[in-house]
Amino acid sequence: MPTVEIEKGYKINYLDKGKGKNLVYIHGYLGSSWLYEDFVEYLSNKYRVIAIDHLGHGDSDKPDSESYELNDLANYVDQALSKIIGDEKIILHGHSMGGMIAQIYATTPRLAKRLNGLILMATAPILQNPGLVQYIEDITAGKMKIIDREVIESVFINLCFNRKFRKNKDNKDLINEFVDKTLENKEFVGVKTMESIVNTFNVEDKLNTIKIPTLILTGDKDTFILPDESKKMHEKIPNSKLVVFSPNIGHMINYEAKNDYIKVLEEFLESF
Repeated sequence: MPTVEIEKGYKINYLDKGKGKNLVYIHGYLGSSWLYEDFVEYLSNKYRVIAIDHLGHGDSDKPDSESYELNDLANYVDQALSKIIGDEKIILHGHSMGGMIAQIYATTPRLAKRLNGLILMATAPILQNPGLVQYIEDITAGKMKIIDREVIESVFINLCFNRKFRKNKDNKDLINEFVDKTLENKEFVGVKTMESIVNTFNVEDKLNTIKIPTLILTGDKDTFILPDESKKMHEKIPNSKLVVFSPNIGHMINYEAKNDYIKVLEEFLESF
């Protein structure tokens, strides 16, 4: 897969296929562009689809000297895009932590100039989930390792996928690969990005500055990023549309409600 070099000589990995309007995927916490390979392939029949590995993730560089603040990751995405497509406009699709980075992008005037549209999936303008408090406290205090097979299988997978999806034998290989890919992450990157999400990320008061068409997607039973957060974003972003996937759809909407997700996504993309 191709890479581009950004500031400090860091290498950023990405997927890139197709021609037409630029759709850019940015992944969530402990994720990578691997999550979107099928969607890059499918959507590239109509669009140029790019999926970027954030610094510290996937096959991008993982320098231990970086703070991995979400603001920095947003800037690194923009630097990578400048190398890949110059100053061309994009529709930016962010999932979970990637949706937080996308909101930073859309509320930072210098970066927002690049955007024609915005897709915010299973994300929030500030992390507010009482059920995650102990998990986060244990991670940041060093009482629990993030990159640990037992933790990934017993906690992280349960947050990402609903029970029905996990128990379906047809999804066994996907879940196993998801676990293996998550375990490729570095502990220090997981800790630092989590600290940034918890301690510094908050764009609630800036959402009303987002004027571009915005599609907000949530699962009705998402226990990782609660559906109410999507409803709040919809209320504050003027030109937004909210879609709640059901029944019993969790955090990984593009897998758990794949066909419905593709239908809603294509309808949005065709409006440009």
